[in-house]
Amino acid sequence: MTLLPEASVAEEVEAPLPRPGVWTKARGFATGRLSYALADQLTYSFGNMVVAALLRRHTSEWQFGIYILTQRALDVLIQMCNNIMWGPFMFNRPGMEKERQRLYLGSIFAVQVVCSVLMFLLLWGIAKWCSTPSRGLYYGVFEPLIFTSAGIVFREFTRRMYFADLRMKEAFWTEVATVVLQIGGVEWLRLTHRLDVTNTLLVLSAAAIFVSLWWLLKEWPTFGVRSRAIREDCIRNLNLGGWFVGSNMVFLASSQWNPWTLSALAGGAAVGNYSVCEQVVNIPRVALVSMQNMFSPIMAQKFADGGKPALAALVKKFNKHLFLGSSLCAVGIALFGPFVARLIFKDVPGNARTILFVLAVNFVALAATLPESYGLSAMKKAGPTFYANLAGFVVQAASAIWLVKNLQVPGAAAAMLVGSMVVMMVRHLYYRREVSLA
Repeated sequence: MTLLPEASVAEEVEAPLPRPGVWTKARGFATGRLSYALADQLTYSFGNMVVAALLRRHTSEWQFGIYILTQRALDVLIQMCNNIMWGPFMFNRPGMEKERQRLYLGSIFAVQVVCSVLMFLLLWGIAKWCSTPSRGLYYGVFEPLIFTSAGIVFREFTRRMYFADLRMKEAFWTEVATVVLQIGGVEWLRLTHRLDVTNTLLVLSAAAIFVSLWWLLKEWPTFGVRSRAIREDCIRNLNLGGWFVGSNMVFLASSQWNPWTLSALAGGAAVGNYSVCEQVVNIPRVALVSMQNMFSPIMAQKFADGGKPALAALVKKFNKHLFLGSSLCAVGIALFGPFVARLIFKDVPGNARTILFVLAVNFVALAATLPESYGLSAMKKAGPTFYANLAGFVVQAASAIWLVKNLQVPGAAAAMLVGSMVVMMVRHLYYRREVSLA
């Protein structure tokens, strides 16, 4: 029997994929989540800066100072919601089943509505208490917020929900819509000679509510509201959110301390001068905040997948990037900050360069070990962040009064820098100890 030759089989060899070119890499980066997160925060900060600049240019210094204080008050309300609801939601959500995630989102929405009602009652009570002539300055701050704060804060809630899903593209475009409507409304007030604090806040709130309705109509089918789930989720949020309330409120108090101290010791004009320089520093801060918007969901998922070793490697990477990036930004602020301030706000304080230099160094101190705070929260160890912020605030508050009395506005910036250095060192010590226990 003659054996037939075996059939030959051609062996397929896959050709190596071509390396992506510069244009492909650039396009991938431009359409990535981080780029949209950066663009979102840039748009958000740009809108705040333009509105502030319009008020600075076309209203009195007293009106501008009042507007800045209203924004500080809104910061408190937003941070409270972030601490007890939005922040814990981002850290607790990974690992939940899809149906439970749906109910969790419904719980957050229901509690946000309740908080909007509580905001109205709280601000009404504060405004009534400030209605006496001796408290007229603070009545001008809180009375316009009674009917406007809920809409502005609810818009921030919808923005954070996009962040929780890492839907940065949608977050960006809805923020573009919000800012366009807000700037257009404030410019209309200027053209019709109606520009003041109360009308500005009404315009900002109306635009925020209009864009929030888009989120509500689109997302309504994706969540469910159950009373039992609301109770369970409130307890879950408070277990982690209690530390968030403490640490973030102390951090917020440290940022609030300067304008309120300046208003008490140097008057409303000093608040405006400090804010002009602070707004310039906020320009590069958009990159920092855009990364923060992604830290919570990314680090929570990393810790769930790989534990402390994987989380520590990610924190180390972010620490390096933030330190190098913030240092580069600080050099730019020190060199070009006064020119930028004059270009935007027209009138700047005579010692703007000194104030900006101190605030630039503070920017580096703030960013240097910031990812460690999110790493601690991902490990459900948020307590050390509270202790670090508390230590920094005590030092800042103790030094601010003396520094402001002697150095005026530069003293306020110097007090914040001292406090930030203390926070950085204490937080780093706690983080190193926690990671070493792995």
